Amino acid sequence: MSFVKPGTTRSAFTLIHISDFHLCRPTGVAFSRWFNKRAFSYLSWNVRRRYEHRIEVLHALTQAVQATRFGHIVVTGDLTQLALPAEFEQARRHLQGLGPPENVFVVPGNHDALVPTAWNDGYAHWADYMAPDSAETGSRPCFPTLRIRGPVALIGISTARPTRPLSAAGSIGASQLARCAEVLSETARRNLYRVLLIHHPPVPNAVSPHKRLTDAESFLPLLRQHGAELILHGHSHRRSRADLPGPSGSVPVLGVSSASANRRDPLRRAAFRVFRITPTSAGWLTTCQDHTLDHDSDRFIPESEIRI
Repeated sequence: MSFVKPGTTRSAFTLIHISDFHLCRPTGVAFSRWFNKRAFSYLSWNVRRRYEHRIEVLHALTQAVQATRFGHIVVTGDLTQLALPAEFEQARRHLQGLGPPENVFVVPGNHDALVPTAWNDGYAHWADYMAPDSAETGSRPCFPTLRIRGPVALIGISTARPTRPLSAAGSIGASQLARCAEVLSETARRNLYRVLLIHHPPVPNAVSPHKRLTDAESFLPLLRQHGAELILHGHSHRRSRADLPGPSGSVPVLGVSSASANRRDPLRRAAFRVFRITPTSAGWLTTCQDHTLDHDSDRFIPESEIRI
């Protein structure tokens, strides 16, 4: 855990975590675009997911987030379902509804990399929402990406890679892991509160094997050496809490359910999480408050605030 130096004064910071929009717009697509993994993903959409992921739920969540008027928003991937140009465009409009790029930070998920996609057809629509502080406007991000807001370092990791059909796995890659070690070391030296943003949960057995982070065994030693104050992920479509070992204690790992999930299961229905990060004389105080979809009122109701 990183500590504040005696006599240092920093502002409290509020962070909102959402994930997994799964926007699907298959109309007007050339027939040739379906001779790949998209066909399997679209079948999954028609059989099950179109009933689970509802645009009206995502709209309600967006309005609820806007009403909070809180701080920075982070989105941990799977904004699209089929990685189609129209879905990337639609996702950008939803991001604009959440806030300007300087207040909203995005990392991609496996559905956003369902098949190899030209930059201008895909991520270019979100370039400013994925950009680190140091990036030029419209440039391609090099992960990990870093934004510093007040006392907090937001570190974006990409696990989005095109994979074989029926696989939803992801990987970080050796070069990104090496850069991540450098970023974690430097931000720790600056006594910043480090939040890692990643789509796939880095926790062993958190998801089924075909959905796993394939190089988690390489990430875990890095975390044990350099640590972090908080890890946020999506992908599992479930509110969850786990802990991973760091150099001086456990690192909390929290997942959030899909932002569009019309589910009855309390842990799987749509939600967003509000974190309050406060420096104290003893280090950091982190609290979390979930706002979950209430089916009776179609509103997002805040739950009790808990300490992380």
